[in-house]
Amino acid sequence: MASLFNRAAITASRSGRIVQKRFGSHAHHPTGPEAPPTQEGFTSGGFKLALTAVVGFVAWSRIDEHLTNQGEEKHPITRYIEYYMRSEKESARLNEQHIVLAQQAAEERKFYSAATLPPKVQLRYPDLMSNASGKCIQVGSNVSTEGVAPKFH
Repeated sequence: MASLFNRAAITASRSGRIVQKRFGSHAHHPTGPEAPPTQEGFTSGGFKLALTAVVGFVAWSRIDEHLTNQGEEKHPITRYIEYYMRSEKESARLNEQHIVLAQQAAEERKFYSAATLPPKVQLRYPDLMSNASGKCIQVGSNVSTEGVAPKFH
């Protein structure tokens, strides 16, 4: 019985540590009017991200200026986009194919919406349609099978 209590105590202490690890950010920070103000400076994540964005923008503008002053007809990014872009003929062919498929779908929808279900036939004894007998007679028990010769092909 004592080992059961020891196990329970160990499990409780482990789960307490897990909860402290998960929610440790809320454990030691006082809240309310007595909480000290947080120290912010130019080393926080927002300033680092903004500084990186500004440096990247300046570098990109210099690279872009260098690429456009080389005397090429088109910007390299424009050439890249045009290389992977579909031609007008291919786009027109795909659009026409899509229109044909949409027309076929509309015709099929119109055909199936005009269709009517066959009338339901109410059977007087619906159990006659099943494989078993309605009177619980075994199949073949009322027919003599003495003169029947099996044929195997």
